[in-house]
Amino acid sequence: MDKDNYAVALRNTLTEVRNICPDITCSFIFTKEGIVVAGDERSTDVHVEKTVGSFQSLMEKAATIGGLHAMIVNGSKGKLHISSVNDLYLVIAASKNADMTSVRSIANVIIPTVLKLLKTVVPTPPKMAPSQQLIVDTISGFFVGDAVQVDEEILRQWSKNFKGKGVVDVEVEAFGGKVVHCKVKAIGDSQSKGKGLIRVPEKIARELEVKQGELVRIKPVEP
Repeated sequence: MDKDNYAVALRNTLTEVRNICPDITCSFIFTKEGIVVAGDERSTDVHVEKTVGSFQSLMEKAATIGGLHAMIVNGSKGKLHISSVNDLYLVIAASKNADMTSVRSIANVIIPTVLKLLKTVVPTPPKMAPSQQLIVDTISGFFVGDAVQVDEEILRQWSKNFKGKGVVDVEVEAFGGKVVHCKVKAIGDSQSKGKGLIRVPEKIARELEVKQGELVRIKPVEP
């Protein structure tokens, strides 16, 4: 199983879990670096950027007291369960009246079991997969140009995969099926680094038919 199939397997698992437990509205898994590894089909309809960014800030503060392993947020429209699963983080959004015992069972038993099974096939779960999901951050302005922007660490990892050759072109695919071939460069804005973002010029976002906060899959074009 390659790394793309790893992400697909996780995505299918999350989608099936939601089908089994209708109280779950969406779910996704991300790394400590804020990279979204996989999400169910509904996760593309929510603004995961804010969730990931807020949780990362909370993790930094919690580090002083030994870290944060799980939390439940009760909102006016629903509930959010976030938990640590191995080296990843699982987010489950549920309805206001959801049975959280079932949600916790999924978070603490089902998903860890699937990850354990996948680990026997892919010994090292991908943190920076050659093809991965990132959160759209639309950008505009005269000097924006026509290149998408990703974390420099992603570009370095891709370069290692291609024996040191730098990646200058990528394919960006929306979950609606639209694909755009474009240039890529490192994110220059320090406040946007390390959040699992792909900064997308508005023109390209229109071509992909994606909006701020949605997920896209990005794949490097071999140099």
